[in-house]
Amino acid sequence: MSGEENHLILDALIEKGASFAICRLSGEQTDRFVMQTGGSPARLHDFEALNGQQGFVIAPFRITATSPLLVIRPDRTDLPQLSDLRALPVPEHTAAAIPGGATGPASSGKMNYRKRFYQFMQPLQSGELEKVVLSRCKSVPRRKGFSPGRTFYRAAKKYERSCAYLFHTPVSGTWIGSSPEILLTGLENEWQTIALAGTRYPNTGHVTWDDKNLREQHLVTSYLLRQLSAFRVTPAINGPYTAKAGNLAHLRTDFRFELPAETPLGSLLQALHPTPAVSGLPKEEAFQFIQDHEGYDRRYYTGFLGMLNRTAETTLYVNLRCMQIGKNSLTLYAGGGLLASSGCREEWKETEQKLGTMESII
Repeated sequence: MSGEENHLILDALIEKGASFAICRLSGEQTDRFVMQTGGSPARLHDFEALNGQQGFVIAPFRITATSPLLVIRPDRTDLPQLSDLRALPVPEHTAAAIPGGATGPASSGKMNYRKRFYQFMQPLQSGELEKVVLSRCKSVPRRKGFSPGRTFYRAAKKYERSCAYLFHTPVSGTWIGSSPEILLTGLENEWQTIALAGTRYPNTGHVTWDDKNLREQHLVTSYLLRQLSAFRVTPAINGPYTAKAGNLAHLRTDFRFELPAETPLGSLLQALHPTPAVSGLPKEEAFQFIQDHEGYDRRYYTGFLGMLNRTAETTLYVNLRCMQIGKNSLTLYAGGGLLASSGCREEWKETEQKLGTMESII
């Protein structure tokens, strides 16, 4: 069945309120599909609760009552036919009842961003924080005839070097994204994570990096080394090097390592998330500062998602370029890492470029 026909199935699954996820990993030509056919996805209240779990994980930036950590049980891994959809049970609470899009001052544009930028700069300039990530969201009207399924296939085709995904549950609502950042991937004894920090939007094939971007990459690299060392992991390191993601370029460092069989993945994910690439340093202080001052709930933006299976293959990506699909609006998310040397104009421009990743497929 072609992607043109498949998008109708994905749209119908959303309308039915099914819990499912579909993704296409970087460099792959086929999609991976997971659907839970009975009951509700598991709702977990801390990342260590992922120990022993298996399924498609949808993790928020911060776990809350309205944005829980979810695991879709992989009851079905093949995309159903349209004729099969009539037999699917409809959940008691469907995504239609979930508010579409973020609200509040974070979505109000450039003036609000400028105000928060200088607020975020204060702990950087005083030395309380080494780095902190300021994000924003932007809501646009959902046009008549908009198809989440078709948009997913458009993202998968356009962003071949990223993980393109679409997921829906009655709790989370519907999200689409494309992320180049691996949080954790592994099969048997071979595992990998990456440091992805620093952004350029080059007009040519040659990319140069200034001190601010190099420093940002160094902070994320050092953090990952510290966190992995707590699990007796000494990785082989490759990088930093320039990696393209759509129209953007990032600095990337790869960490490859063996993971002891007794290492619980939930505990490792608790140690890794959120990385300085999406939150800041020191970890706890930056995380709390964002909660207190960013002005809105990121929900599943800058969380992570993907298949978790300790005995088979695990592939989890940080949820970076993404949008939440509401009944009447689409809410796009983007952010950037701030250091004491950051400038407001450059950082605003970076978020505009990142928002363009999702805008280009609407």
